[in-house]
Amino acid sequence: MTTMQASSQRPHIAAIVAAAGLSRRMGAPKQLLPWGAQTVIAAVVTQLRTAGAEPVLCITGHRRDEVEAALAGSGASAIFNADYATGEMISSYQTGIRALVDSDCAGTLIALGDQPHIPSTVIAQVIAQAQQTPAALVIPSYAMRRGHPFYVPRGLWPELLTLRGDETLRTLVQRHNNMIVYVSVETDAILRDMDTVEEFAELIKRTA
Repeated sequence: MTTMQASSQRPHIAAIVAAAGLSRRMGAPKQLLPWGAQTVIAAVVTQLRTAGAEPVLCITGHRRDEVEAALAGSGASAIFNADYATGEMISSYQTGIRALVDSDCAGTLIALGDQPHIPSTVIAQVIAQAQQTPAALVIPSYAMRRGHPFYVPRGLWPELLTLRGDETLRTLVQRHNNMIVYVSVETDAILRDMDTVEEFAELIKRTA
């Protein structure tokens, strides 16, 4: 088998990025904040695609037009979550899963729209493990703490779509602890996001 043939037979791993939030604590849409020469959301997409995720779906909501404009040329697909204001973050991931049902993806990464600082090499570690164990939950871990992005196999998508009320993706993971494969990484970037101006400034400083 040639290297090209082996590569073509690896399971496709998608990524769903939650980018619909109101950013109340930040006071401005964090997806649209500058990150180097890009916006935060465009940088998130760049890291995911560089790592090998395909397709990358960005679920929009608040300030939809501006977020979609920021994604122009990024290679991501923007999908609007009509329930973004009342459905909590889980509704965005459910919107993404519904869009992937007819795809040939083995599963999808669950990514946050405010983690542009996670190196693509770290994301690639999660993808590589998911391609080896496509039926497992694959979660990056730093110092025994779970982070993002993590992988949800296709077999759990129907259950994810049934989550309601106060249930979250954590609920799903806790129900299936026996399915988890951990990927140990050497950076706490997987644990950090940006909800406040101070957190944004700290991430800028750390990645400068």
